[in-house]
Amino acid sequence: MSKQLVKERVIKYLMEDLLVPHDMIDTDVALSEFEEGAEGVLDVVVNVKDKEDYYAPVMIVQCMDEDIKLEGEVVQKQIDFLEDVDNMTMAGRLVLTNGDAMMYADWTGEEYDTEAALPTYDTMVEEFFKMEELAENHEQHHNEDGHECGCGHDDNHDCGCGDDCGCKH
Repeated sequence: MSKQLVKERVIKYLMEDLLVPHDMIDTDVALSEFEEGAEGVLDVVVNVKDKEDYYAPVMIVQCMDEDIKLEGEVVQKQIDFLEDVDNMTMAGRLVLTNGDAMMYADWTGEEYDTEAALPTYDTMVEEFFKMEELAENHEQHHNEDGHECGCGHDDNHDCGCGDDCGCKH
């Protein structure tokens, strides 16, 4: 099965089994859309609309030809690529598939080897907004009175994030 046929099967699976709306699926997305100068193409991107009606990726799927086994150096190269992609897109969910087998990892660090473990679209949307709210609350906390850098730390470092907020104070 060619890579294109694998992509078509993935899209069908996303829509029929995970209930992803067709208009929330993009294919052949250039990485340069997420980071200037980045090279490469993402086969399938599942998006949600954020509070400001911008599309935000919540799952990235890379497809491979069916005859390529998901093992060894080829897979490690793809995993390294997907980790770089996640750092650029902040999607948090990564899938690598050859149409017969798949590898899945999400922002919790868990890895799954069955399709049954993939969340439905509604779950992805719900988790996205929960994470957005947590990030917003953390940011508000760090913008309160404190260091001039805006981290919110006071001299007692009692902001709850320990010394790891990156302010170097």
